[in-house]
Amino acid sequence: MKLILNIAFIIIAAQSFSQEWRDSLQLARDAYQNEEYLKAMKYYESAQKKAPENINLSDEIAQSAYKARKFEKAEKIYQQNSGNKNSNIQKAENEHNIGNSRMKKKDYQGAIESYKNSLRLNPNDDKTRYNLSEAIRQLKNQQEQNKKNQNEQNQQDQQDQQDQKNNGNKQDQNQGQNSSKNENQNGQPKNNGSKNTEGQHKSKLPNKTADRMLDKLMKEEAETKRKMNSSKGGRNTPKSGKDW
Repeated sequence: MKLILNIAFIIIAAQSFSQEWRDSLQLARDAYQNEEYLKAMKYYESAQKKAPENINLSDEIAQSAYKARKFEKAEKIYQQNSGNKNSNIQKAENEHNIGNSRMKKKDYQGAIESYKNSLRLNPNDDKTRYNLSEAIRQLKNQQEQNKKNQNEQNQQDQQDQQDQKNNGNKQDQNQGQNSSKNENQNGQPKNNGSKNTEGQHKSKLPNKTADRMLDKLMKEEAETKRKMNSSKGGRNTPKSGKDW
């Protein structure tokens, strides 16, 4: 009796568990149809965890991630699922999807490699061939833009270096001019002291000359008076010899 109950419990639990992943799968597909791709991706992941081992929802999860613009995650899931592809057509489609994810990330070189791998497996896929030509064109534009940006950056660096050099020269010139001004100021004698000293020398020299001239005049005048007195004395000399 217990064995029957255990078997019944296992069957009921399995049916319940099976119903849960199917419910999650249905919610994921409904969300995808409603273009709620991020929600669909989460429901798909939930369904995958509950699904039997032989159920692989990787393509649906990756496609939902791609639509939700989770390109890095989509590429990773496609790559991980490559080993589950059996035919060349399936492998070619998987490489095509990897290329599309890389295109969205602007990894044009990687996209070119994936598209080439896809065409090797399925050379008749016109859509992959068109995507390959588009990836080559985008890569060329990217390289030209990178080259242009690099040239502009080099020109800007050169201009910055030239500006720094010019600023350095101006600073050196200003320092040289300031140094010359300081030397002139430090080497120049004081104006007031120079004028005072010069004035003192000029004032002393004329005074000495004037004194000598005055002495000479006084001596000449005294000599003249003496001669005049002597002359007068000769004509009117008193008998007593005294000058009255």
